[in-house]
Amino acid sequence: MSGVIAAVTVRAADRAKALGAEQALETLRQELEQVPRLGVLLGPPRQDGTEVRKTRIEPREGLPGLAVAYVYTPAPPPPTVAIVAVTPDDGVPAE
Repeated sequence: MSGVIAAVTVRAADRAKALGAEQALETLRQELEQVPRLGVLLGPPRQDGTEVRKTRIEPREGLPGLAVAYVYTPAPPPPTVAIVAVTPDDGVPAE
């Protein structure tokens, strides 16, 4: 265990529910506890180390591809991840 605490905001959970992606989001939440810097960094990190990042949940049967935005905060301990937004993603993943 990495010691990172990951949580989903109420707004992101509601959006995932509306999209039928509750289980996929829970799986991602668990993964972020192990690897809190998935996906791409959106803008420079703040001086305190806080980062806003985006990752993607790949499309599956009955579920569109989803873009997931989250905030990683390393300090004060324990490090935390807050999933703040879930949106349908029609984009093609970057290679």
